[in-house]
Amino acid sequence: MGNQKVLITGASGFLGSHIVEALNETDYQLLLTKRNQSNLSSCTSFIDKVKWTNTDSSNFEKEIIDFSPDIIIHAAWNGVAAKNRDEWSTQVDNLQYLQRLLNIAAKSGVKKFIGVGSQAEYGHFDGYVDESFPTNPTSAYGAYKVAAQVIIKTFCEEKNMQWYWFRLFSCFGERESENWLIPSVIKNMIETDKMDLTGGEQQYAYSYIKDVARIFLSAIESNAESGIYNIAADELHSIKEILLTIREYLNPQFKLNFGALPYRRKQSMINGSKNTKTNTAFGQVSISDFKEKLIQTIEFYKALYNNDK
Repeated sequence: MGNQKVLITGASGFLGSHIVEALNETDYQLLLTKRNQSNLSSCTSFIDKVKWTNTDSSNFEKEIIDFSPDIIIHAAWNGVAAKNRDEWSTQVDNLQYLQRLLNIAAKSGVKKFIGVGSQAEYGHFDGYVDESFPTNPTSAYGAYKVAAQVIIKTFCEEKNMQWYWFRLFSCFGERESENWLIPSVIKNMIETDKMDLTGGEQQYAYSYIKDVARIFLSAIESNAESGIYNIAADELHSIKEILLTIREYLNPQFKLNFGALPYRRKQSMINGSKNTKTNTAFGQVSISDFKEKLIQTIEFYKALYNNDK
């Protein structure tokens, strides 16, 4: 299995870079995509150890076909940040890129196509959901993720390609963009003395990003049935608990103004999913200790933000 060729899109992103690191420790041959404007700062551990192809190049399609991948992991997606999730024009561009990639996959004889979905496909819910829960997106981002899943399913089944669609719930870890909660709080604790927040009662199933990446590695090696699979930690953690842990470790004098901001409309207070279907299909992935990995993440950003000063 380790001699297979894998094309990975979104390798410069949070999830994509960790998937590449997980696979780069194996014997898989990797081809990664980038664009002219891609920021490769998350790729320093593997940038010179893999092959690259440029999406903006006229040779893009030929280079992939010549590489002849057995598997594609499609982790690229524009407009993931909260401020961009309702930009319909940004989101629709993702489907155009997806179709281009699927067409190349068919020409290349790809055997397995793995796409990255989101809990946003389920829309508003409180509690635990599973893969049978109906999709009801409340954002352009969620709507286009649902559309992407349907396109992948229909196309791959027509072309006799195996397909997996992983719906990710909350993740954390090194190299996450600073506009997400945990990096932004760490940065505030290093650079300021207070931060306004909601009440923090929301409970999320936060997964450590390297644990998530190992599921993708298992999926490459699996012959599980095509379909939709959720990825979420089994344990819920409240936002308040997480931020108090960060403050205790990093800056006990920092003022967390819980309740200073209102919850957004239709705020989900309990957001989780059991990994029963995923674990059955791909095997039980060992789960890292949450507090240990949270402290490791704090140390990563502490070094990053202190070096920026």
